[in-house]
Order: sequence, then C-alpha cells, then structure tokens
Amino acid sequence: RVSAPLPQTARLLDELGLARATPASLMTRWADAADDPEALGGRAAAVLGAGPRGPVGVDLADAHEGPHLLIEGPPGSGRTELLRSVAASLAAAERPDRLGIVLVDGRDGTGSGGVAAQGDGLRVCTDLPHVTTHLGAHDPVRMRDFAQSLSAELKRRAELLGRLDFTEWHARAGGAAGRTAAQRAAGAPGGSAPAEASGAADPDTSSGATLRLRPAGARPRPDAGNPLPRLVVVVDDLDALLSPALGSPGRPAAGSVVRALEGVARDGARLGVHLVAATGGGARTEETELARRAGARVVLEAPGSGPEEPAPGRGRLLGPGGRFTPFQGGRVTGRIPRTATLRPTVVPLEWARMGDPPARRPVRELGNGPTDLALLASALERAARSVAATEVPSLL
Repeated sequence: RVSAPLPQTARLLDELGLARATPASLMTRWADAADDPEALGGRAAAVLGAGPRGPVGVDLADAHEGPHLLIEGPPGSGRTELLRSVAASLAAAERPDRLGIVLVDGRDGTGSGGVAAQGDGLRVCTDLPHVTTHLGAHDPVRMRDFAQSLSAELKRRAELLGRLDFTEWHARAGGAAGRTAAQRAAGAPGGSAPAEASGAADPDTSSGATLRLRPAGARPRPDAGNPLPRLVVVVDDLDALLSPALGSPGRPAAGSVVRALEGVARDGARLGVHLVAATGGGARTEETELARRAGARVVLEAPGSGPEEPAPGRGRLLGPGGRFTPFQGGRVTGRIPRTATLRPTVVPLEWARMGDPPARRPVRELGNGPTDLALLASALERAARSVAATEVPSLL
C-alpha cells in the first residue's frame, strides 16, 4: 500500500471502519471473531490510530506482539486518550462475554500533575458494556479489595488451566463440546439427528432402562456462558502507583495494587490476562515486570504549540527487531464531525506532485452533541442485548 503523510488529527471510529457505529456492524465483527480459529477464547486486538499505510494496531493475543502493552510519553502527550481508544477498540472487536476490561486510574483525582483534558481519566469508559471494574487510587479499602480479587482471579485461572495455557484450554474445551454432541447424535434412536436440532426433547438415560424425556428448555447448553474469558487490565498513570505522592489518600494501599499488577505481567500470558499501562517513563518503570515482559511499546511525542503541529497522540509503535511504525492516535472523546467536510473540495495541484497520494482533510467537530465514545458505547450496549451476552463478573 502507498505510504501517506500522517494526519494532524485522527478519529478512532474512522480507523475502525465504524464511521456509523451500529449494533448490526458490531455484531458482524463479533461473529467474525467467533469464527476465527486464531482467536480461541476471544480477541484482544486494539487499534491505536492512523498510520502511513492505514490503521495501526496491536494484538495482545499474538505471541509476537503481546501479551502486554506499555505506553510512554510526557504529560500532555495524549496517554489517557490513547488508553481510552484502546479500551474502545478492544470492545468493538469482541463480545462482552468473551472479553472483560478492568480500568485502574492511578491518579487519585487531586490534580497532582494532571492536565485538564485528563481530569476524568478512564471513568468516561465505564459505559462500555465490557468494562467490569473501575478503580480509582483514592480509596485504600477498595484498592486492597481489588488487589486481593485480582490475585484470586489469577489463582483461579491457574487452577482451572492446570498445565495448559489459555488457547490450549479453549481448544480442548471446544473439542470436548464437539465430542459430546457427536455422542448424543450417535445415541439418538435410529441414528437420527440429535434432539437439539429438532428443538423437541432430549432423552435422559441416567436411570437404568427407563427412558425419560427432559424438556428442551431444561437441558444444559455448552455455550450458555464463557467460563474463562480474556481479561485486559488498563492502567492510567502507573507512576502514581509506583511512587505515590506524599499525602495521597491511596498511598497506603498502592503497594498491594502494584504487586497484583506485577502478577498479571508475570503470569498473565498463560492465563489470558493482559496488561495495558501508561507511564511517563523513567528508571522506576524500567525495573517493573511489565517493562521486561511487554511485547509492544508505544512512545508518544511531546505536544507542540504551533498551528501546524499535530494534535496530542503522535507517536511510534515499537516492534521486535528495532522496527517502529509512526502513527497519529485515534481520538475517541471528540464530537461528531461536521457533514460539511464530506463535500467535494477543490485544491490546486502542482504537476511535480502528481504522483503523491491525496492529503487527508482535517475534520471539524461539532460543538455539542455526544462524543464518539458515547455513540459507540450505546451501540455496543444494544448489540450486547441482541446477542444475549452475559457480563464478565466484576472484581469488586
């Protein structure tokens, strides 16, 4: 594909191909994920923004890109907005019963070092049906409860998986369900189709020679719920948890939360639990387990002040082998773009630049109305009700 200059600003829904987010389009994406043999247990693919050759993203379930993502950048570089975009794109790619999202705001809300655009932190993402838990670093009691619940969830998954990893367990679970269906079909009278296909009744042969019919609504279904969905823990301002400020209300319990997150970074790859965290960088962050085990890193640039400078969110996605891909982070808390930008535009074209790709036009936003995140959350909620997706249990 032809390389094009990065835009000054980008809209996440455009990069996702969801300029008009509807429940039908989301259910189509979820159906594709369910049929994907490479996405056993659920997808964990996130789109970061616009790149020189199209959307730039990272797949946390991929062995070469995952299992964790570390975002580094100075204050005002768009770290919080990029985390919101990651959560939104994760939700658009998978059903809420196959993927759960946990949000942790390391900032205690007192405004220490934060900018005005980040005042709400990750709380604006709680309307997504995939979000099961939101933790703010201002209540030590809830912080300790969260740390214990997260550690207990890791232990539960380790006991359930045994020596298998997440994908192997789901592969065997799918095979066991198929064998059960085949045995029912083979045991049906006259070799006919199983009772599930006819929708009538299911033979119950548990009591010797007596054959009883069990009502169709009472028989168990293997797809009634996902006992082991993927889980993504999104942490904003990891530095505030690693080195909490003096007088911070969450300072006494910050260590317990950090130890639980270290457990996710260490054992989450096998258990289907992923960690996405934003930090300002520094020696303290490099000593963490997340920095050592993150398969992908994002480095955001300091924001510029000139009119020709790009909006916050300009950065590079670092991959294996020293390769990197520049991108402009997709904004998800912006307003609906004006329809006037879709009209034809006449611009002078110089002969020497005939072979250059067309430049992207800037998008003007409406001053009122819902944000893209609110529109996407509403469509996701309606799609989740349409497919009768059960929510992942909360950690609090």
